[in-house]
Amino acid sequence: MHLTEEGARLETCSGSAHQVRIDGELRALFERVAEPAQNVLFVELRGQLVDGNSISPGAVVRLGATGDGCADEVAAASQWVAEGERPEWMVRIAGSGLQLTTLGDEWQPIITEKLPDGVRSFRTLEGEPVELWVYPKPCFSRLNGYYYQSSTRLLTAGESFAGCAYPGLLTGPPSAD
Repeated sequence: MHLTEEGARLETCSGSAHQVRIDGELRALFERVAEPAQNVLFVELRGQLVDGNSISPGAVVRLGATGDGCADEVAAASQWVAEGERPEWMVRIAGSGLQLTTLGDEWQPIITEKLPDGVRSFRTLEGEPVELWVYPKPCFSRLNGYYYQSSTRLLTAGESFAGCAYPGLLTGPPSAD
């Protein structure tokens, strides 16, 4: 997304460009994540196409100075992606179960739970006990300042680690529940 004083423009994965109906909240989020004088950021957002070529933004899924964007194979093949730092870790949730990078590439079967307040829980059924909690609370990475739609907590090996999370492309559109 390219942001100027006059407005914003978003280039999609298909290569088409759309004007973005930017509001004060999205502009403030952009300015918080951007480096001084930076006017282009990677953004993944959900919104609606209106007036043929303009996007009315809904939820910002993630926003950062860089990103794999359309080439992001992790997001494309996941329902949820959670990342943490100190120590660095990543959890992927997909149809195959849960994959924690610190345990290698092995997928573990899981139980999934969604609570009425939007909190989600993913727990392994076998092997190393791993539990991932995803909270519908915005998160800013402490290392790079990037924005993610959700906060997360990883519980494994008797320890607890904080991080950020976002829905992957396999999650589908948000539901009304």
